[in-house]
Amino acid sequence: MLITEQAANYALNKADALTIADVCIGVGYTGVKLSDGSGGCCYTIRGELGPKCGVIEGAGTLIGRPAADLIKMAISVKPAEASLGVATINAVLNNSYSEAKNAIDEMAVKAGDKIGIIGYFYPVVKRFQETAADIYVFERHLTDDFLLPDWAENIYLPECDVVVITGVTFINKTIDHVLSLCTRAKEIVIMGASTIMAPDILKKYGVTLLAGSRVSDPDRLLKVIAQGGGGLDVLDCTEKLCLRLGDRRK
Repeated sequence: MLITEQAANYALNKADALTIADVCIGVGYTGVKLSDGSGGCCYTIRGELGPKCGVIEGAGTLIGRPAADLIKMAISVKPAEASLGVATINAVLNNSYSEAKNAIDEMAVKAGDKIGIIGYFYPVVKRFQETAADIYVFERHLTDDFLLPDWAENIYLPECDVVVITGVTFINKTIDHVLSLCTRAKEIVIMGASTIMAPDILKKYGVTLLAGSRVSDPDRLLKVIAQGGGGLDVLDCTEKLCLRLGDRRK
């Protein structure tokens, strides 16, 4: 069973009678608000939404539906549906956590480590570029000369001591393959707003640090998303989470 599917099933068990109070699929982020007032968000994979102008079947009828309906969308191969599903999972699960340490400060990186980063986290690169032996940054869409295509993960990740993975991998269901390549990694971090806070599931796959977010003001979040906002724009309505699942392996 895929990791995203395991997380969805876990969220379904906690969703009970929750329904969808509001939803927004923005060009930067996707967000939901549940009937209990909790909110969740994740990245919108806008470059892969497909050729049709309508990306969600049943658009206009989502409000009032059981949260379970949207949670199940996390397994969809349609990116917009998958984003809605992960955002809803995060609304159900991530509000259980409040640990707010700086994930970069908590990362166990040693001088000479080889670091693999799935998704371009500039602050991570900036922090460790002088001490790391090598830093490999993988992206599906290449926007700079130093970025590597995502298929190059197969070549370099098995060599990495530290791996930082974007939570977007829950949406596109590449998380399973990425983790399978981390054969040498001593520290595995999943980071970003799309990160599903499911420690009991992810610890089994060797993840040592989870760094997601919780929504502190769902109404503000949806307003910002509707106006095209993304990561930096939602900082005043979200709180960063950081949860250590295990020590750096020797």
